[in-house]
Amino acid sequence: MSAKKVLVIGGAGYIGAHVCEELIAAGYEVRIYDDFSNGLRTRITAFPDVVEANILDRASLIKALQGVDSVIHLAAKKAVEESVADPLKYYENNFGGTLNILMAMHEANVKKIVFSSTAAVYSPSDKSAITEEDATVPLSPYGATKLLAEQLIESVGKAEGVSSISLRYFNVAGSGSDAMGDNSRDNLVPKVYAAITENKRPEIYGNDYPTPDGTCIRDYIHVTDLAKAHIYALRAVENNMISDIYNVGSGRGYSVKEVMDEVSNAIGKDLDPILAIRRPGDSPKLIASIDKIGKELGWKPERTLKEMIASSWSAWRSAGGKR
Repeated sequence: MSAKKVLVIGGAGYIGAHVCEELIAAGYEVRIYDDFSNGLRTRITAFPDVVEANILDRASLIKALQGVDSVIHLAAKKAVEESVADPLKYYENNFGGTLNILMAMHEANVKKIVFSSTAAVYSPSDKSAITEEDATVPLSPYGATKLLAEQLIESVGKAEGVSSISLRYFNVAGSGSDAMGDNSRDNLVPKVYAAITENKRPEIYGNDYPTPDGTCIRDYIHVTDLAKAHIYALRAVENNMISDIYNVGSGRGYSVKEVMDEVSNAIGKDLDPILAIRRPGDSPKLIASIDKIGKELGWKPERTLKEMIASSWSAWRSAGGKR
């Protein structure tokens, strides 16, 4: 019996490449679909089956879906600040792209999908941990497009018998290997490393939030733990006709200042960050409740913030600070 084939859309990205590695380890075959606008070929040298195309190209999607059993959809524009300044770009790519993928899946008769969503769909909350049932009133167009995509997947799933899980990521950090580091210009940890490399002081966007040290609190999850969650989700959509949503985080919150302190410990140098004004669209606090995914899918995170910072710093140095 041949292995099941998964189309990983956005598979050359930081998270996507880690998902591809976990799929192979779990016995799946992988086809990668990526436009390389942010993905890196150096991450996927072990994967020969690669389609270079955009998610707005339906013909290419339909062709790429031939012989595929399921889809993991990670492709998206994801900068909160940019989404506020250019919402049309985000609605076209994130919502329009997801619509295109579902249309292509319909044409190719593929009925299983795991979707990469985000904690940015949630309303700001003072709760100790956010559950999947909490209010969703996104503060940014980025979050709004992801919520719309979730709803689209759910409605199409009910109408056409598509089994789906949307995974709401919290903040992702770390690296599974030195070749797999985060090259995003928008994530906190690589932004700090970029500043260090350029002999600049990293910035903290706002220190007047209603949090203990005044900086935003986020739930950080190691990218390898997150990638493994996709395997648990994929098995669930394979084994049952479902439509569900799960938070994926560590279940613990760290402030921006705490993350920078951990970076300081890793590099042996005080970062002396600059205090800048708040960014539009940022929530003061986002911490995941991960009870549901633990109870229903059996997944749990294993790695600490210290491991996230140590592995990401090693990957950054290995790349010569040019990710």
